[in-house]
Amino acid sequence: MKASITFLLVMLSAVATPASAEWTEIGKNQAGTQYFIDLTTLKKSARPRAWVMASFSKRSELGIFSAKTLDEIDCSEGKIRALARRYYTEPMGGGTVESDDRLGEWRYVTPNSAEEHIASILCRDNR
Repeated sequence: MKASITFLLVMLSAVATPASAEWTEIGKNQAGTQYFIDLTTLKKSARPRAWVMASFSKRSELGIFSAKTLDEIDCSEGKIRALARRYYTEPMGGGTVESDDRLGEWRYVTPNSAEEHIASILCRDNR
């Protein structure tokens, strides 16, 4: 039992957003959604990953105002997947966590999108 609890705590810490996140704004879309990246979480490799945040200009119908995603990029294939995603009730990851999803399906990066910009930042030194 003790080993199971230890394993669970280790796994949760692997996808937890750091308390001392340093969010750097990387862009804003026409709808007013601001995008940020925490470069202190950037793990450089053939598949770099980092925490990214979207802070929406208005609350969604579900009460969501922002989302944090642990994105992983396959730089050679031009694909992205979200390893974890959390939705928040307030801007900039504030308020309460409405859901905490573990994802992981690889898909191609959408051209001319915020995720394409995120992929270019994460893959900058990996191509």
